[in-house]
Amino acid sequence: MLTKDAGAPAQLTERGKKVVDAPRRRVAQAREISSGKSLLLGLLGIVSVLLVWEVASRQGWINPLVLSSPSGIWEGGRDLIEQGVLGPALLSTARLFALGMGISLAGGLLLGVIIGWYPIANAVLDPWVSILYASPRIAFIPLIAVWFGPGLTGQIVIVVLIAIFPVVINVAAGVRAVDRDMFKMARSSLATNRDVLLTVALPGAVPAVASGVRQGVMQGLLGVVVAEYFLGNTGVGGIIFQAGLTLRTGQALLGAFVFAVAALLATSLLKAIEKRLDKWRTS
Repeated sequence: MLTKDAGAPAQLTERGKKVVDAPRRRVAQAREISSGKSLLLGLLGIVSVLLVWEVASRQGWINPLVLSSPSGIWEGGRDLIEQGVLGPALLSTARLFALGMGISLAGGLLLGVIIGWYPIANAVLDPWVSILYASPRIAFIPLIAVWFGPGLTGQIVIVVLIAIFPVVINVAAGVRAVDRDMFKMARSSLATNRDVLLTVALPGAVPAVASGVRQGVMQGLLGVVVAEYFLGNTGVGGIIFQAGLTLRTGQALLGAFVFAVAALLATSLLKAIEKRLDKWRTS
């Protein structure tokens, strides 16, 4: 009598004379972790890198003039606070980001909807959007300084020029990608173009809009750094510029750390908003 291992499925040959044990197969499963565990693992990763960095700096493996240490960044921040520089710089950077991103989001959403919904507007504007988005916009900084001056206006123009295009492109793609069957159903109910846009196209484009806004915010932070670095030397970008010239790498890295934290907080906030909008869209 033939025997087989428990738990292993048996297979017969064509003649039915042999019993063959089929190999066990691991079925693919979706791997997910809770938000709390994800946050904990992220914090552990950051702390581990900072500890290794600090140890390497104290052991002399890293030249402090080239790459400071976490303690050096802390001391640089304390010096800037005592000098009364860091607070006004943060306020200046926050104002520039708010103004530049406000214009970029408003203009990008409006322009994206127009390009995505109206074929004539798409034919006229889409080539310009593609040309400007593909062009090296940082090369326009000297011209922007001449046209708008090295002050706040010129800085806002740089932020908008860098941040607006991801919003426009994603919103236009989201509006165009809405299910055509939904259009047919809406039009069969004698809905107007405006009704279809507001009740079908825009809710269906929420994921693309959220993605465009997230990319635009990240590009906007980059635009703020570029604008403050090259025009006026103001805000946190100005701190990075001045510290780099004088080899105060702790203060320069502090400025980079500020933008990194801002990007992390903005990403977390936008993801939370995206989840709420997705629930509203599907409800």
